[in-house]
Amino acid sequence: MLARLTTASALLAALLGAAAPASANGPGGAPAGSPPAAKEPAAAQEPAATPAPATSGPAPRLKRIRCKTGCQGPTAASPGGVLDLRGKRIKRVEQVIFLGAAGDADDVFVAPQRVTKKRVLVAVPRFARTGPLSLVDRDGGQSAPSRAALDVGLAPADPASPGLDVEVQSPRVFFDGVRKASVTFALRDEHPEAVDVELVRAADGVVVQRWPQGVVDPGAARTVTWDADTGTEPTPPGRYEFHVSAHDPSGAQAASAPAPAAPATFELLDHQFPIRGRHQYGTGAASFGGGRGHQGHDVFASCGTPLVAARGGRVKFKRYHGAAGNYVVIDGEQTGIDYAYMHLRDAALVDEGDRVRTGQLIGYVGQTGRATGCHLHFEMWSAPGWYDGGAPFDPLPSLRAWDRRS
Repeated sequence: MLARLTTASALLAALLGAAAPASANGPGGAPAGSPPAAKEPAAAQEPAATPAPATSGPAPRLKRIRCKTGCQGPTAASPGGVLDLRGKRIKRVEQVIFLGAAGDADDVFVAPQRVTKKRVLVAVPRFARTGPLSLVDRDGGQSAPSRAALDVGLAPADPASPGLDVEVQSPRVFFDGVRKASVTFALRDEHPEAVDVELVRAADGVVVQRWPQGVVDPGAARTVTWDADTGTEPTPPGRYEFHVSAHDPSGAQAASAPAPAAPATFELLDHQFPIRGRHQYGTGAASFGGGRGHQGHDVFASCGTPLVAARGGRVKFKRYHGAAGNYVVIDGEQTGIDYAYMHLRDAALVDEGDRVRTGQLIGYVGQTGRATGCHLHFEMWSAPGWYDGGAPFDPLPSLRAWDRRS
């Protein structure tokens, strides 16, 4: 055992000694044996060229709320009414949060109807409650709550619609994510009804799960939450629908939802792009296999840009290394893949053994270790894992795919 450790340590020292004094691409080289107790990455290599680091834009700022339709006052509206939101840095906004009361129990997320450089148009969701609003851009930047609270009135009755109000809380969720898929419904009939909720895969109509609700009183809002991480195999990403139906005591269907517009549809994604800010991809020696065996891909962003877990799982390693700087390795839930994040500005915000979720904040982009320029060096390793018998493979196709969707 001593001979094994001595040989591995000597090899690691030789690799580090051969490394260039600075690197913008992070750890590379062949996955040579490292001391089992240290689990240190191989040495860093110098890239042929360093891209100029991208700049991470500040979060949006919500300055004004004005009701456009369905109004009961300048900052008062009924569900279904349209709001005109003004502010700064809002052209990349992709979600509006109706914050309701203190705490997140009644928060409602909704995609805007239209976004321009100067305004965001959004419909008031059916289950929104009186309270401030917040904006979220595609990089994950979130505005502070609005100073003015939106006063949400009662939803107008629509005799042509079914006797159920149904609304998905977020149009997009991630497998093993921080936020779960959930649907809120309420009866508008005069009498209690027996309600059933089904989750249907939109691609083929397969019913994934059922939640019998029993007899529900009119006007009482209920929420059903689905955790996609419930089986031994990952739930396929794609579009899903909550179908809600109500029946009278005789068993005859009294009401059903969603309506033809399918308001209860959401998208399930399997990964979230880890850099939550402006970024650009390295090329040449900063690519997988570049230089002398670069084992990952470098993505440049400003130091301090938030980093989230691309996939939830268990933290295997959280260390500091002379080449990798601050790094963390996560064993991806139900993937057999290890995900390594290197050159973090500070020690990772999670500890070894922690269970993390997809999209959970784990640290910030930095340039610790042998790094020139602020960037994330990102690696993906096949089973059984990082320096544990697995092998690194090119993460760029996955990164680009996640980047497009999330």
